[in-house]
Amino acid sequence: MTVDLIANTAWQGEWALGQVYKSEFSIPALKRVVNKVLEQSDTGYLYLYKGDILPEGIVSILKCTERPNRVYCGNCVAFPDLLSYSVPLSFFNFKPFGGTEEFSTWLVSLENCLIDKSLLKSNFLDTRFDSLAGAGAWWSFQQLFSGAIIRSTPILRHQQEIQPIPLSDQLRIVRYFMGHKWAFWTCLRLIMTGKCFSGFRGIRTLLKMKSDQPLLVSTIDFSGWRKANLPSSPKVSILIPTVDRYPYLFKMLEQLKLQTLKPFEILVIDQTQEESRRAIALDEVPLRVLTMDETGQCRSRNLGLQHATGEYILFLDDDDEVYPELIEDHLRNIAYFNADVSCGLCQEPGIGEAPVRFRMIRMADIFSTNNGMVKRNVLEHAGSFDMAYDRGQKADGDLGARLYRSGALMVINPEIKVLHHRAPSGGLRKHNVRKVTYASSRTTVTHFRLPHVTELYFNLKNLDAVQQREYLWHSIVGTFSIRGSILMKLTKVVWAFLCLPGNLLEIRRRSAMASRIYSEASTGYV
Repeated sequence: MTVDLIANTAWQGEWALGQVYKSEFSIPALKRVVNKVLEQSDTGYLYLYKGDILPEGIVSILKCTERPNRVYCGNCVAFPDLLSYSVPLSFFNFKPFGGTEEFSTWLVSLENCLIDKSLLKSNFLDTRFDSLAGAGAWWSFQQLFSGAIIRSTPILRHQQEIQPIPLSDQLRIVRYFMGHKWAFWTCLRLIMTGKCFSGFRGIRTLLKMKSDQPLLVSTIDFSGWRKANLPSSPKVSILIPTVDRYPYLFKMLEQLKLQTLKPFEILVIDQTQEESRRAIALDEVPLRVLTMDETGQCRSRNLGLQHATGEYILFLDDDDEVYPELIEDHLRNIAYFNADVSCGLCQEPGIGEAPVRFRMIRMADIFSTNNGMVKRNVLEHAGSFDMAYDRGQKADGDLGARLYRSGALMVINPEIKVLHHRAPSGGLRKHNVRKVTYASSRTTVTHFRLPHVTELYFNLKNLDAVQQREYLWHSIVGTFSIRGSILMKLTKVVWAFLCLPGNLLEIRRRSAMASRIYSEASTGYV
């Protein structure tokens, strides 16, 4: 594999893997030199490095070039803090962490990174940005949502100063990704939190870029993923907790019999009250039924994990419907990307199409226990389910966050779908959770989707103070939102305003409970 090098103008070292190009590390200079490189050869990889002495691990750089559509960074730019105001909750908002392992990121520093040349052919660097750090972050952010696999690797890590992204470029990223409304909201929140100078300067900057449109990069074609070679004799354990949903469960078990690649074992964890339990049987496929008298989503899945013996764990819900190639497709997805976790899409009847960024194959910032497969050894490294979520929301998000932080490569593939019925009884509804959903809050005047205690606990574990605060603001503002006619929207605003004191007190109460759980978990009581 050829690896060309773009080095700073003063670099005097040797490079035996390809051509060497000299450049200043500015937006116009790099853009010009990259175009020159692509004219000479548009295949292979390109290593951009501003330093004088190459990283010690550079001798292993060819390991990074074995798979296409990759970006590897040795150093990261500073996190654009303004994204915390508009997108406070995402794995990709977790601040970079160190260590000796690879981890997923999009905060690529163009002063030390390795890029597949095929990713450079479409709008590399937007010249409207004021800094290389900002332009590089936006380019890599687009690559992330276009399907590129972006990883920080110890092979390239080198002691370099972290590049900050100026306010104007941070706002441009918010503006391009979230739109004008959220960009102005960000400026308003800056003013409200006492950062008046930054807020008013941000508004002035936004007014200047009002007609700006982002330069888009090409979406990567992954149409060949279903042709990836399957592992030899894969052992897949399927875990299905159930609580009094036998009609849904029996239907799915019959569908699992039709899988093109048979599961190694199916473990059903039945938490239905003993007097209401029914016999669960299945021919042709190994089935084990574990019973529990005390209900709980985390304790049930942890029990299943204790008994599972497969190399891969597939998590499903008892009210899913699955198609015959589900297991095979998850395994091919893992094999194609050399991933550790395969995340599928959960479709709900009547909800409509998922947002654009969830209809593309890309690195995952979500994990769902009703359509997700994990390598067992990776799961053991990340740990089992946190019992604090046993009767609350975000248990799967917490596991996904720990998988992400452990360095696991997680890929979401929306072509791997299940139909999730969200059965009206059983599951978390046994614990008075999910009575009000996001969808119902946007269609019913009297419904307010307030954050659950365990969601706030998740934020305490994973987000910084600003992100936690802004998440609460999003929740409060969301109580005023509804879809429908002007009259319906006005009615919702009036009702939300009247209920605001009560909603604020309820959020405060739940926040206090979350803090108590977090404190107890930190001292080992949970």
